[in-house]
Amino acid sequence: MCSVGDDNLEEKTSKYMEPVPKFKLDDNKCNKCRASTPCIVLRGKDAYCQACFLSGTTHKFKAFLGKHRFVYPNDKVLVYHTEGHPSTSLLHFLRSGLDLSTPKKLRFEPIVIYIEDKIDLSSEERSDAAEFIRKQVEEYKFPLHYISLCDCVKKNNKVAECLVDDISKLSIGDNDKENLNQVLNSKANTTNKRDILKIYKKTILIEAAKHLGCKVVFTPELGIDIASQLLTNVSLGRGIHLALDVGICDNRDEDVKIVRPLRHFEIKELAMYNHFNRLEVVAKKEKLENIYSSVQSLMKNFVGGLQNNFPATITTIVRTGDKLAMEKSLEDNPRCVLCRGPQENRNEELTSAESTSFSHWVSTRSPQYSMTPVERYEKSLESFSVAGDSPYCFACERLSHDLVVS
Repeated sequence: MCSVGDDNLEEKTSKYMEPVPKFKLDDNKCNKCRASTPCIVLRGKDAYCQACFLSGTTHKFKAFLGKHRFVYPNDKVLVYHTEGHPSTSLLHFLRSGLDLSTPKKLRFEPIVIYIEDKIDLSSEERSDAAEFIRKQVEEYKFPLHYISLCDCVKKNNKVAECLVDDISKLSIGDNDKENLNQVLNSKANTTNKRDILKIYKKTILIEAAKHLGCKVVFTPELGIDIASQLLTNVSLGRGIHLALDVGICDNRDEDVKIVRPLRHFEIKELAMYNHFNRLEVVAKKEKLENIYSSVQSLMKNFVGGLQNNFPATITTIVRTGDKLAMEKSLEDNPRCVLCRGPQENRNEELTSAESTSFSHWVSTRSPQYSMTPVERYEKSLESFSVAGDSPYCFACERLSHDLVVS
């Protein structure tokens, strides 16, 4: 390798490549009150003291509910509770808002639901996790309902039959993983399996909300979940449903809306919020997996890596998602039987997805040489228009091949 001009490399490097100065809490004051010593730094530059941080975090949550009028007084709201910091913070936000004695008091009724889906853990570990959640929700004095994902799938999504309010009735079996795999094609890849299970959980939440008389569902999705889901949707051919899957509200169901009140929070914010409030968090134990095993894992790792070096990454992607909207002309279109999202408009010209399907369809048919090429094309296109009508959207059409029971 050429070494010309490398004689004084160290000196030139120290001159032109100065190290980035590290943020020091001792040398700064809180960005808000400008008096107290900060104890936390967000986005690599914003420092806050404990009091300002807690008040700002609480205000962010209340401002979201105040700005977006999805819930009205005396409404019932189904709160999807899982393990981890986001769910614990969400319960504390709600309890604190309900206990206020000011006009800003929350005036709706939360009902918590826990979906038992930890099929990779032992029966004992799954039972312990459910018991811990029972104790945690009891401290906040919220009604709690349980449902087993595997039991619901086996009973063909009959949520009303699987929903229980007594933990002793929660179905947890040693063979749940094998039973769930019987519903999915054994050759299905991890990406498709995770996509199908996500759709199943969303269906369970909507049906449970209807059964319990709730018009709104709160989910604990954070900014990184929204950002990675946006990129995942584009990768899996769900671009038409971006506004529903990453927006503030998923209103594909006429009776129940899914709202994401934590979409502008980072995990660091909520972890410190729980720490300062001395909240006990249910440990989220998950099976370690290769980040390249699925598109979902790869996108989340990609977004997380960018966020570490560029703190505005998640915020930028989330705000981009806020600007996306679905065409109003799609609202009256037929719904996909799996994800319940509207299907694309059928035009005279084939879309890119339909062109791909048409190419595959034509290549698998025997050509009729008694006809001219133009006649063969027109007949094939006419037959494809009839055969191409599907009850699934483009992305779910691929998933349907991995479902034993669709």
